[in-house]
Amino acid sequence: MNNNRVLFSSVFGPYGIKDEWGEELGMQMELLNNQVTRQQGVHSPRQSYLSFALYLLAENISVPSTVLDFPGWDEFVSELDHGYTHVAISFIVPNVLKVKRMAEYIRLHYPEVKILLGGYGTIIPDLERLVPHDACCRGEGVKWIRNYFGDDPEAPIVHPVLKNPVYNYIYGMPSTPRGSVIFPGVGCENGCRFCITSHMFKKEHIPLLKGGREMFDVCQRAQRELGARNFMVLDENFLKHDKRARELLDEMTTAIRPYTFVTFSSAENIRRVGTDFLVRAGITRLWVGVESKLNLHDKTKGIDLKELFRELRSKGIIVLASTILFHDHHDRDTLKEEIDWVIDLDTDLVQFMNYHPWPGTPLYEDLQREHRLKKVPYRHQHGAAELSFIHPNFQRPEDHENHLRQAFRRNYERKGPSIVNMAKTALSGYLQAVTDYDQRQAQGMTWNAELMRYEKTGRHDIDLYMLERIEVMKNEAMRYFPSLLPALVFGPNLRSRLKVLSVMRLYRKAMGGVKVTDILKSLVLSASGFVEFGRILFNRAQGHEGIIRQPRVHRVEYPGNRSLVKT
Repeated sequence: MNNNRVLFSSVFGPYGIKDEWGEELGMQMELLNNQVTRQQGVHSPRQSYLSFALYLLAENISVPSTVLDFPGWDEFVSELDHGYTHVAISFIVPNVLKVKRMAEYIRLHYPEVKILLGGYGTIIPDLERLVPHDACCRGEGVKWIRNYFGDDPEAPIVHPVLKNPVYNYIYGMPSTPRGSVIFPGVGCENGCRFCITSHMFKKEHIPLLKGGREMFDVCQRAQRELGARNFMVLDENFLKHDKRARELLDEMTTAIRPYTFVTFSSAENIRRVGTDFLVRAGITRLWVGVESKLNLHDKTKGIDLKELFRELRSKGIIVLASTILFHDHHDRDTLKEEIDWVIDLDTDLVQFMNYHPWPGTPLYEDLQREHRLKKVPYRHQHGAAELSFIHPNFQRPEDHENHLRQAFRRNYERKGPSIVNMAKTALSGYLQAVTDYDQRQAQGMTWNAELMRYEKTGRHDIDLYMLERIEVMKNEAMRYFPSLLPALVFGPNLRSRLKVLSVMRLYRKAMGGVKVTDILKSLVLSASGFVEFGRILFNRAQGHEGIIRQPRVHRVEYPGNRSLVKT
């Protein structure tokens, strides 16, 4: 009889705290505040996400298991007493000292337990020397772990239903997260020379869900179990496989269930599918890699990015542009030009990251061949501090950190709080959707699902699905309204406050006034914002960049799916 039992664990907390095993800068367990809305202080939305892969793996093996996400050290140690045969730990490169401590503790106190490692941290070349372990998964994890335990690797994948995010704060006020997450596939075919995701999966896209019907099923389950109607789609280039996206739209249209999605896409695929398709499919936010003003990658060549983003935002699609600092051609002047260029693209959000050569990428191999790699400790390799290679024009580590911080600050001072930009885009998109719908009705235009565009047919049928979509867009726009008053109060400068006032006027004009409840929400957010602002000042006086929040431990038991056992 098989007595295996697995503990799936993330690395232990606290996170974003400098100690013997971890760092503060760049290592908070928050994507937005850490990498996107950094330097925006009280305006920065605060969110944390589950370690999604752990739940996917636990759901898809025959072996009984437990997921322990965000444990403190004592919680991790206590969990080991529950009698596991295997401990599987997922980690990223800068957390290698944390996983080293966990593995060494297991070896010392539970020598019979097998240690399995996974995640992006497995790209470390000397991992075998640093961290004791018995097996290591590099790449797609479901097939790997099924093979490890003798399960059927080709069996259909069961997608977990997960809350996303696990917490949500705006201006210090918590709200109940009502979203979920979908991971239809891993990997990316684009093969950008710096991208570890693309090269870890050998420049292939590996589907986890067969198509749009399976994605729609996940949405329906999440709505039933969590009340979720908005989803983060974790796929490096979701729109590249538009057959899947078209199938998802067909399912939503038939059922008249206009779910909304936040996802990633490259510019050439956005241009190919068109904004009408994106609006109809419920894509409300897009993360787009622009990387460099010089158009160094095929995914942006020949595309007027500023015009593309203007079109997307006019249709209500919030855009996050991601760019890289410290390319070889950057000196102090061209770096400033690069920062100003991406700010002038006029997107809602901007991510700045320092160029980083991850092992396994062509960038790493080129720099290794040129003898330009530096021996920067793994715990500092997170893209927010010292470069891991010798740059021709920036040798001082403090410059690498300071220029990055100043880029975020410059964007904030010029464009104001991102929450205001998102509010304006959402409201403008709702108004444009109403206008577009009325014009299509007058002209007798209907949606052609095969061609992914509206065409003139002479029919004036009511588009029930799109009417529901427009109502969702209206509600989404109103969700941002309470943030405008605290954005006005805590704005960084006069330009920012004038922008807030103009957006407020647009709301009043568009909605014919606002409800008393929305005004009360604005006042409550402003009051909580004062408390949050004070806490930020207190933390800065102690030498921190801001408040560091910690996610609570999340523990889930899985019985194991015995149907996966090979017969």
